Amino acid sequence: MTDRPRQAPMPAALRAGRPPRHPALAIRCPWCGAPENTRCTTRAGRTRIQRLTPCDARLDAHALTDVCPTCQTAAGTPCRDSRGHETPVHPARYATAQETHR
Repeated sequence: MTDRPRQAPMPAALRAGRPPRHPALAIRCPWCGAPENTRCTTRAGRTRIQRLTPCDARLDAHALTDVCPTCQTAAGTPCRDSRGHETPVHPARYATAQETHR
């Protein structure tokens, strides 16, 4: 018999682990109250939601951490239309926030 291991060693790249987490998980969810670095839950907080992306409110809150390239509003303020009325978060703002916080 030889003294070699029965199995091949696991490569370091696989051992390191998990797929990358969504950057929005770095903040507390304003809708369900899930703490940082945990998945979103139901509103009562009893059951974790079984999807890979965070809930929409958490994605919106994460997008507000960067300046909007479409309407040029500052970080932390909601997006505005051409007349200055508050609008939903622009898609470009989601993309910018996700790129900067990886």
